[in-house]
Amino acid sequence: MCHSASAPSPQGGLMLDSVQGIRRGGNSGPVVNTQDPERSLILRALRYTDKNLKMPPGEPLSPEELGQIEAWVRSGAAMPEPHTGEAPSKKTSSLWSLQMPRTVKLPEVARLGWITNDIDRFILQRLEEKGLSPSPEADRRTLIRRAYYDLIGLPPPADEIAAFVEDHSPNAYEALIDRLLASPHYGERWGRHWLDVARYADSASDPVNAGQRYAWSYTYRDWVIQSLNSDLPYDKFLLYQLAADRIPQVEPRHLAALGFLSLGRQVVNNFHEGVDDRIDAVSRGMLGLTVSCARCHDHKYDPILTRDYYSFYGIFANIREPAELPLLKAHWTPSAKDTLYLGRLQRIQDEDRAYRARRHAERLAFFKSQTAEYLLAARDSEHLTNAEVEELVRVRQLNLYILNRWREYLGKSKTTQEPVFLPWHRASALADFAAQWPSALSSQTGVNPLVSAELKGHAASSLQDLAGVYAGLLQRYDRPQPYIQVTEEQLRAVMRGPQSPTDVPVEDFEMIYSEGDSNNTRSIHSRYVAMRAMYAYDGGAPRAMAVEDLPRPKPAHVFIRGNPNNPGAETPPRFLSCLTGPDSRPFRDGSGRLDLALAIIDPANPLTARVMVNRVWMHHFGSALVRTPSDFGVRGEPPTHPELLDFLALKFMESGWSLKKLHRMIVLSATYRQASFDNEAGRKTDPENLLLWRMNRQRLDVESLRDSMLAASGRLNLRMGGIPFALTAQPSVPRRTVYGFIERGRIPGLLTAFDFASPDQHTPMRLATTVPQQALFFLNSPFVLEQAVALAKRSEVPQTSDAAERIRRLYRFVFGRDPEISEVAAGLRYVESAAKDEAPPAPLPERMWRFGTGRFNATTGIVTSFADFPVFAAEAWQGGSVLPASDSGKAVLRAVGGEPGDLRTQSVIRRWVSPVAGTIAIEGTFRHNQGAVPAGDGVRGRIVSSRSGELASWSLNGSSAETRLSGIKVEKGDTIDFIVESRSDAENDGFVWSPIIKSDETVWDAKNDFWGPAPLPVGPWARYAQVLLETSEFAFVD
Repeated sequence: MCHSASAPSPQGGLMLDSVQGIRRGGNSGPVVNTQDPERSLILRALRYTDKNLKMPPGEPLSPEELGQIEAWVRSGAAMPEPHTGEAPSKKTSSLWSLQMPRTVKLPEVARLGWITNDIDRFILQRLEEKGLSPSPEADRRTLIRRAYYDLIGLPPPADEIAAFVEDHSPNAYEALIDRLLASPHYGERWGRHWLDVARYADSASDPVNAGQRYAWSYTYRDWVIQSLNSDLPYDKFLLYQLAADRIPQVEPRHLAALGFLSLGRQVVNNFHEGVDDRIDAVSRGMLGLTVSCARCHDHKYDPILTRDYYSFYGIFANIREPAELPLLKAHWTPSAKDTLYLGRLQRIQDEDRAYRARRHAERLAFFKSQTAEYLLAARDSEHLTNAEVEELVRVRQLNLYILNRWREYLGKSKTTQEPVFLPWHRASALADFAAQWPSALSSQTGVNPLVSAELKGHAASSLQDLAGVYAGLLQRYDRPQPYIQVTEEQLRAVMRGPQSPTDVPVEDFEMIYSEGDSNNTRSIHSRYVAMRAMYAYDGGAPRAMAVEDLPRPKPAHVFIRGNPNNPGAETPPRFLSCLTGPDSRPFRDGSGRLDLALAIIDPANPLTARVMVNRVWMHHFGSALVRTPSDFGVRGEPPTHPELLDFLALKFMESGWSLKKLHRMIVLSATYRQASFDNEAGRKTDPENLLLWRMNRQRLDVESLRDSMLAASGRLNLRMGGIPFALTAQPSVPRRTVYGFIERGRIPGLLTAFDFASPDQHTPMRLATTVPQQALFFLNSPFVLEQAVALAKRSEVPQTSDAAERIRRLYRFVFGRDPEISEVAAGLRYVESAAKDEAPPAPLPERMWRFGTGRFNATTGIVTSFADFPVFAAEAWQGGSVLPASDSGKAVLRAVGGEPGDLRTQSVIRRWVSPVAGTIAIEGTFRHNQGAVPAGDGVRGRIVSSRSGELASWSLNGSSAETRLSGIKVEKGDTIDFIVESRSDAENDGFVWSPIIKSDETVWDAKNDFWGPAPLPVGPWARYAQVLLETSEFAFVD
């Protein structure tokens, strides 16, 4: 406990020299209990009855002083309304970022001829102050390449480079910028930058947790891209992402923006971490403030209070996923496939409701059987802190939620003199129960006569005995139907009434369920999420991953030291006090999301425009004006050019929050057009180039690098939007990287090697590392080899003996220019040497296993229509880069098992092609798993010989079978098919089966012999193409 806000380090989180400090309480909870004054923590401390809590230290207050405080607490602890907000704080509100951007006079500079717009005045002023000069303008080829990558993330074609270099018209560069800003690929480039801010991913958590793929996550990604392409004003861009559903008559397409809130990481059994994730993404992403640092205590450096954090908590804790995700199309007619999936989803929901209803009833019966234990625990916890109550619950193996309901119920019954529990409250206060209880019982008045008779009929010798008597009596009168007699109904109401501590509504089932219930309901939910994702990826009409407010928002409380089980003062939803002052009004609209969004985009908010302007500047120059782009607080770095930052923020708002106009101003500046060449004077005075005396050279980010390889190879598919594809698929999917599937917990090595943003949290900026894995990627990646082979085989590259012309064509595809004479010569030497040194390709190992789908014809006993899987992704053979595939559905085969598709024609087949003639034996274990809550009806497995027909079959449902066969005759080229098919219910058809085939001399093990695609043959020209793709000229932008 600390008695003054002026103390250097308040202990216990409690300050008593302000009204707010008293109301808020400390780490042990509220100090005043107006419902039960005698339980107030402040009286417990002042009375010296607790050896661990004695205040003030040293000696107690005088009886007169103590009596005055006791009278004040009993009267309701009335306090005057304060004239100021919080208790005085040492934290300052003079932080530069909390002041409104200032309009300043444009700087006076000497070199007026260098200036192309007002940005240059601010840059040149600082350079001239340091005696530096800006660098000359970059050459035309560098400028067009820089503009292409910065604005659309793609390389300029060679013919466009040549045309721009030859175009000396005064507006050629300006026209180029306008054309790139109008390109649909602009949204793809800058949308990916925003997705880093939004911690976007297509799955909720680690992929080992089945069913965590977000169904329509791509609609948020596509909305971001489309919004940027249409130059949606940035204030509306933010507004829709926070509260599109709260805006009257909003266009349905804008509901997809709510993916900003719904697509974050989800921590199993930790709701509070999910809320914190949203708070962090909003506060750092949109405001540049680290509000989450105030989760357990006031921010150590910035003027952000713990109550500010929990005001935000109250907003984001009061939203949920709607029962039905909204369609993005106004009119929709379900197809037969829609009806099939919707029926499956409804069935899972029905299972969930039935399970919850059954277990809810069982849990309530269990808690009612523990009535005596809860009566005693409620009495024993009367004067305990929240932390101590939590420990009591753990030791006695009770439910904290139920105990708190009992505590609240008994507290009210004591205050209201409720007839059923009058004897209990009297007994609880006795110092010597055995000696004092008989007389206390006989003198009691106003007691429910049924209770009085029951107590007189049982000679209770202890409070434990009395609790047992109460438990038996209450259970005897527990029934669904009301009683006519008031005395009987009073007893029934304890167990069944609207205020009953044990009659928990089914909506609060999660508060009372067991660990097994938690696992089972999560399993059912995972099935639902997985089925919904399968529906979305199988052509389901696009929907928004939306959120909605709870019908009755629950008040939030400060969690003492961040512990949800130790709630303190209530905190209404409101904006940050450092921006509004101490008298900010609580938000009133639902959860408060709309009010929060309006506060964030209010032009009077000094942060929002600055933060976004700074992000845009960072992506253009490789370094931000504020080099901590998501931390504009005390610990963040101050701006290198504060007047320029304010100038751009004001211009941004004045332009109607237009991002394209902001880009245009920046890239048309002479500052942006500078060459990146080094010079000694600049390096000596400003080694980090903070003053921008030259342009920064930047390595391509991983998206531009991959897209550029596809463009060079001639394979790039510029189709926009839609369902994501697997970035690890072989053969690779030649779409832009922004459309790749991002799986939390399993980011592809290509992305992580080149500093891709982790979707586990908001990413302010990407690192730019140089690590060995990058070189290994260029040397060994199947993707790079695939593009090199395709590049060397492009139809535009002459497949003739004119090697010099082939080199020239390759240079134009890779670098957008013709090679120098020396480069042609070096290329010729390399190809000739590689051709001489190349050894004949080693024969590929004979592959006895094939993987695909087909159908078993029960009449003929043979397999028909076998088709090999065309794609290898995530260590599995399947029909497409993501599932379900158009032909084979969700069918997939892995080393140890797989899953069939829904249809008989989508049965999965692991086919062994015999390399010998003779006799073989088969062994292995075929297994199908079921959870505690069964789903589906299992699978059927068969072994079929092309020579002898069906050899054996098994039907499994949550069971296993040994698949041992012997004496099977085969000839060379015969096939043995291990087939697994769905039965009548296609859900939960995953299986394990990796058979082993043995002859007298050889063993063929399906698990050990499982492989991906054969390596591509790479000749000298493909090797040379690969070398070009590995160069710095290809991977860097000047």
